[in-house]
Amino acid sequence: MATSGLLGLGLAGATTGTAGAAATTYYVSPTGSDSNAGTSPDQAWKSTAKVNGFTFPQGSTVAFQGGQTTTGCLTFNGDNVPTSSATTPFKVTSYGTGQATLKSNCTGDFSAAVNADNVSGFQLDNLKLVNGGTTAAGVLLQNQKSSTATKGLKVTNSDISGFATPEGSSSAFGGQIMILGYAVNANTGPLDDVQILGNKLHGDSVTSKSGPGIYGWSSGVNITNVRVEGNTVYNLGMKANSVGAALTAGGWNGAVIQNNVVHDIGANVTSCGGTSGIMAYEASKVTIRNNEVYRVQPSPAFTAGCDFDGIDLDGGTTDSVVEYNYTHDNAGNGLLAFTSTVNSRVWGPNTFRYNISENDDWANAQGGLMNVVPNAPKKPLSVYGNTFYTDKDQTNNVKSGASACFNFGYTSGTWASGSQIKNNICHMANKGDNGKAGQLYYNPYGQTGMTLSNNLYYGPSNTGGWRWGGTTYPDFAAWKAAGKESNAVWGDPLFTAPGGGNTCTWTPTSGKGPQPCPSAYTLKSGSPALQKGASVPDNGGVDYYGATIPGTPNIGADAG
Repeated sequence: MATSGLLGLGLAGATTGTAGAAATTYYVSPTGSDSNAGTSPDQAWKSTAKVNGFTFPQGSTVAFQGGQTTTGCLTFNGDNVPTSSATTPFKVTSYGTGQATLKSNCTGDFSAAVNADNVSGFQLDNLKLVNGGTTAAGVLLQNQKSSTATKGLKVTNSDISGFATPEGSSSAFGGQIMILGYAVNANTGPLDDVQILGNKLHGDSVTSKSGPGIYGWSSGVNITNVRVEGNTVYNLGMKANSVGAALTAGGWNGAVIQNNVVHDIGANVTSCGGTSGIMAYEASKVTIRNNEVYRVQPSPAFTAGCDFDGIDLDGGTTDSVVEYNYTHDNAGNGLLAFTSTVNSRVWGPNTFRYNISENDDWANAQGGLMNVVPNAPKKPLSVYGNTFYTDKDQTNNVKSGASACFNFGYTSGTWASGSQIKNNICHMANKGDNGKAGQLYYNPYGQTGMTLSNNLYYGPSNTGGWRWGGTTYPDFAAWKAAGKESNAVWGDPLFTAPGGGNTCTWTPTSGKGPQPCPSAYTLKSGSPALQKGASVPDNGGVDYYGATIPGTPNIGADAG
């Protein structure tokens, strides 16, 4: 998957205003007046122009009237917030009853409803931002002037919708929240301690043109210490030639993306690479956990394009972990390891563990429930304790055949020493136009070097088998005899309700993931997966359902 850079001119700065004497709250209301003092609800200002033109003391708050709509766009930078810090934050929020709405009216390729430029301690909380026309971004966090990190940025408890790259723009700029370590004026200004918590990021319909929920882009990995948690991200149809994801960790160094629900993404996309639910790109030390990602797919039907992945560790990503996620009903892979080197950043070591995938790659858009492409990883890849299940009828799909459980590469090659695929369940009950279920491995170029052990396989008698180099092993006996894997298991894993995972009902802002949903993939008594796994060092300690992992684990995500 390729990702485009962001180039262009900076946004206009605020005009000079009158400084307040001390930190205070300044109120804005549609019934106010810009001639008012602004320091109480009955002395509220009226316009965003007044806000942009005022010089705020350190620690000030700008509060918009709840339940009311103000039209305009906000710009905060060194002109109107000349002193700021993470310990004395500058806040933008609502007051009174309900959530205030800011309806944007600014235009241009790099326009934003709220632009916070080099304002440490900037906080946006409890606002509704709506694209009132052709504004590109809802919130823009950047640093156009300094080589010193802007610190302590928060966007919380807000509803941001409808923002997208303007029609005809050649830029990739546009979406609900833009986090840029490569600012729109090309300054490589770093950002540190960025938190995006408890928001709704969305379009108005499945096929809306709305862009990404969060788009991160940087110079190298100069966006550090990021937390994306408790957000609901949906109805982002995007442009036909979109790349990236609903949540794109581009150039992030040290990040946690957890307890988010992401669904109905990429309806309009026909490009290749296409879009994903959650993606890390040229990033380091990213943990993606306890998320539910589903219906990343074209709509109303698949015609062209690729990707549509649930979760993707993409090119140049290092030292990252994907764990405890539930992906389902995505047109492409549930999980993707895109192992390319980017700007001398060699992909890996990375880990995928204790994830559950149900009926992913329904369109056979990528050819596997988990893909490792385009090359054999040059640094270790670990894939263990995952559960993969599909019972999709793929007979009438645009692409022929049926999805494999694992799909490897576009070339031959040797995986890095230490790479392992262990303790995974592949339950393949799908069916392609050849009448067969998907293959367990599709490795036509004969990649080698990974350790295969203690995986459980199951499917109908006419399963597609195991493709390894130029040989297809048609049944389990032939696969075992080939000696490619140690301690492999064949048999019905006895899931509680195979295929019954469906969509979870949970609240991302609760601080928890979708667990115990889907309970469909817990193991019943008598399962051949019970206590048949291999011990894996540094295994995270708990399985998908939060159970402690014993010395001899179960195979699959229900490892404890």
